[in-house]
Amino acid sequence: MSRARAEAEQGDLPSAVSILGNCRRVLSETISAKSHDHLCIALDAELKEMQGRMASRHMYEASGRAYILSGLSSHSWQRATTRGDSTDTSSVVKTYQTQSMSQMLCQSQTMPFPSPSQRPTSVDMAI
Repeated sequence: MSRARAEAEQGDLPSAVSILGNCRRVLSETISAKSHDHLCIALDAELKEMQGRMASRHMYEASGRAYILSGLSSHSWQRATTRGDSTDTSSVVKTYQTQSMSQMLCQSQTMPFPSPSQRPTSVDMAI
């Protein structure tokens, strides 16, 4: 991912896409991929999404750069991420989310907003 990002930042998107394609090919030859491991499938989907976001300079600058940086960060810290459309429950990339993270995300999306009269004022906070 970092090599692909470096190529993309230098303006060589075809090379970046090729690097990610090679990663996907190598990944597809692993025992994990051949046994249909769900994390391996998710990683392949993530790499494919990165390739798609490098289809053009405009697309890379609009969302590809942020997506790949988020992926690099998540993988370096071995953490889940909510990049992309976190409301898309069919996304394979959501595999990286922990159950707790999914529950918090769902709760935040269904929590009603307080009406203006229910919101604390600066006077309330000073007490």
